[in-house]
Amino acid sequence: MNSGDLLQSRYRLIRLLGSGASGAVWHARNELIDRDVALKIMRPDVAEDAVALQRFFNEAKASGRVRSPSIVEILDLGQAEDGSPFLVFELLEGEGLDEKLRREGTIAPEPLLEMFVGVAKALELAHANGIIHRDLKPANIFVGKNNAGQPVAKILDFGISKVFDTGHNFTLTRTGTVVGSPAYMSPEQAGGREDIDGRADIWSLGIVMYEALTGTLPHQAANYNALMVRILTQDCDPVMTRKTDLPPSVCAIVDACLKRERDERTSNSGLLSKQMDGAMREMKAVRFRSLGRRTTDRSVGETQRRASDLAVDEVGTIARGKVPSKALSLRSVVLIAAGAGVALGVVMLLLVMAVMGHR
Repeated sequence: MNSGDLLQSRYRLIRLLGSGASGAVWHARNELIDRDVALKIMRPDVAEDAVALQRFFNEAKASGRVRSPSIVEILDLGQAEDGSPFLVFELLEGEGLDEKLRREGTIAPEPLLEMFVGVAKALELAHANGIIHRDLKPANIFVGKNNAGQPVAKILDFGISKVFDTGHNFTLTRTGTVVGSPAYMSPEQAGGREDIDGRADIWSLGIVMYEALTGTLPHQAANYNALMVRILTQDCDPVMTRKTDLPPSVCAIVDACLKRERDERTSNSGLLSKQMDGAMREMKAVRFRSLGRRTTDRSVGETQRRASDLAVDEVGTIARGKVPSKALSLRSVVLIAAGAGVALGVVMLLLVMAVMGHR
């Protein structure tokens, strides 16, 4: 397909956003309502594969079932004139979290939680609707801004999600098949377990946060098999050992997501979002207290400086024999009294010295 092509008499292709082995993503415009959208188009030959086609429609089903500001919105589903199936999504402005991390290295705890608390709430909705993503990673989290200009993260690509429905189980894998991206895969996924639940997504989100905070992955190995063995047999290093200046509350949240035994892991995404929200409020309170102390210190210093300047000015005025026409402040009276006391002392000293000199 090329720029300018029209699909289903309404979607005009504008420019290619990205492409891969299974298809491409285009910036397009719905000419009937004059709205810019994103089109994910599958290649016709790939669509002949029943599993790949089911995965494609699985994404539509999963995204359409769960409405959240932190999940990319699906708008339509169709088939191009050449037989290519396509999905229509909201057009996002921003970048993938993977691109952001490549550019910035790490993300500070507070802005990270501000973005990810929404992701945790979105997962809570997905899990409540019987949907497990199973492939959370930086490339599947898009970082943009909401209408208020605040950073927001959106979950992308439910292509290998596990969708449970009455009478249908839209699982894309045969028994024992490993799915997901290796470095972010939970131990139960790495072991090929069938009874995957929402705690697999909690693990993966913990890995993403670990990487975003420290710039490193907890599990790395020379090859796929060695990585699977490591995930299955070794605990993650506590996140604070990789970056020692992280807030303890944030470290506790990440470490709890990465318990190898899932019964010891954070039990659900609703609890995770509440923990994130609490840690975020704690960091804001610490920051405001620190800001308050700095402001108080500056105010005290400024008050002392102004008082010193005032004292110098008023003593100078008195020394010149000029008294302000307005009533003097209590501070001025004190300064004058002190000055008078010093002057009287000097006079008395001179008199004593004069008397002693005549003897």
